[in-house]
Amino acid sequence: MMLRKRAWDMMRDEFPTVQEDASLAEAIRVMRDAMKEAPDSQVLVVKNKAGKLVGTINLWKLFKAVKQSVLKDENLKIDGEVDWDQQFANACLICTQLRLHDYMIKNPPVLKPNEPILLVLDTFLKTRRDWALVMEGDKVMGVVYVTDVYREMTRDMVQLF
Repeated sequence: MMLRKRAWDMMRDEFPTVQEDASLAEAIRVMRDAMKEAPDSQVLVVKNKAGKLVGTINLWKLFKAVKQSVLKDENLKIDGEVDWDQQFANACLICTQLRLHDYMIKNPPVLKPNEPILLVLDTFLKTRRDWALVMEGDKVMGVVYVTDVYREMTRDMVQLF
């Protein structure tokens, strides 16, 4: 039964998106909101004004952006008295000015809707990602996470025992 599963069987058709001109702060806000509904959400789809895929931002890229821009502030490394409220305000200001384009994954892993579960797993292994976009033509239909595949695989395994 498990071998009959396809990408569309496991994909999430609701996923967070932002426009390509969004700031890093906006991407962080959208990702946090998405995680309220789906705590294991970890990828943001970036589209242009015409609704076409431009790229993706995952949690690791968000962490990298925050580290490179916000956490490099020398004042955070000073021993002694630091006005943490002011430092946080400065960090928020920096985030509103960063462009997503600098941190985007421009060639994200892509699956066709009818690809079987073994090809989905193979894509995860080859791309070293734990998620992939499901696309038909140039339209993003959904996102499959490794956790979704795991749930499908173990559902059948548990039923056997």
